[in-house]
Amino acid sequence: MAQNAADRIGILCSADQPVFSAVAERLRESGYTVRFFDPRSNISPSKLDHLSLLVNKQVFPVTLPSLDYARRTGIPLWNNLPATIAFSSRLICLQALEEVGFRTPTVTFEKPAGEYVAKDYYIWNGDPELNGEGDFYQELIPTKPVDYKYYAVNDGECIQMAGRRVTSKLYRPKRFLGKARARPRLTARLQRLVERTDLRGLGVDFVRDDENRFWAIDLNLAAGYRNTGLELAICRSIRASLPGH
Repeated sequence: MAQNAADRIGILCSADQPVFSAVAERLRESGYTVRFFDPRSNISPSKLDHLSLLVNKQVFPVTLPSLDYARRTGIPLWNNLPATIAFSSRLICLQALEEVGFRTPTVTFEKPAGEYVAKDYYIWNGDPELNGEGDFYQELIPTKPVDYKYYAVNDGECIQMAGRRVTSKLYRPKRFLGKARARPRLTARLQRLVERTDLRGLGVDFVRDDENRFWAIDLNLAAGYRNTGLELAICRSIRASLPGH
């Protein structure tokens, strides 16, 4: 049973999201009350006041006032508010990835002569597009159409990680291909990023070029954690984020 049966946990994401719906069931089985909130809708203060924790898995502009209300009234957030706001900006994400030692593609504000990836400034304004229109343009790294996704979850005692290979959404719908082996340089830098930003959970997308070099292309606080096996780690992380734990 939960240490405090009165603990109520809110989760900002769709109730049918595969990983977080499984996490919610585990938490309920342990005695917690769990409620999902639509991240695309305004959440009234009366719905937040009874919460012991708000898990900000997915955030859109309409929910930022709710996160600010939670911060001002002492309701803990799973991922802290400054990092959540900062990493809504794709340019800040790239800068943070560079600061911990990752290799990142060149960015320009005019379309390059060759192929490129067009991106909007903010993560909620749409997916990156190959050779499309955007607020800025990122160098396209010549590579196979495969992304390497590495996930990190701080469970309160250690940072657990998992790597997966998926088809790139630039070329086709995302499809799970298999596990990506642990790469000490990548995971050490990922751990450094989690520790510096005091985050509970995040994902970083990489591509691998013909010289076997990995390029960090995206940072995602709204990671889905699918096919990672990190459900138990996320449960522990959420419990560790509750007051008094």
